[in-house]
Order: sequence, then structure tokens, then C-alpha cells
Amino acid sequence: MKFLVTFEYKSYYEDESENKVAKNTLEYEANNYDELLKILDEEDYDDEIVINFNAKSNCDATERDYIKIVDEDNKVLLEDN
Repeated sequence: MKFLVTFEYKSYYEDESENKVAKNTLEYEANNYDELLKILDEEDYDDEIVINFNAKSNCDATERDYIKIVDEDNKVLLEDN
């Protein structure tokens, strides 16, 4: 089964004005929804989308949360408003 997963990425800098937020949608294949969640939870992701290369302060952390999951029939399985 194919799924479209929309993520929200965030970076946290010592100077909060340098923080970045971005969204991105990626396609995944899994046998079912539970397998997809396992894949997402175990996946190592590229956080470059929210790295502020012009920042003067240090980056304390980055994170990625899945905020929308749609299956191949275009059924919304999860949506975080």
C-alpha cells in the first residue's frame, strides 16, 4: 500500500529568532498503517530542510512530526490540526 505522509520539521536555536519550521510530503510503501507508523518512528531523517545556515547561535535540536497521512485511496488516516 502507498501512503503520502506530510511532516512538519522544526529547528531550535539558542536564539529563538533563528528557528525554522518547514513542511514536506513524502511517499511511503507499507503493508498496512501499523507498519507505516513503525517505519516512520524508526526512520533516520534528513533535517537539512530546517537548518538555518545563516544562524549565529548554536542549534540545540531538530524534530520531525508527521501531521497528515493519506492512503492510496486518498483517505485521510491522520490529520493533526
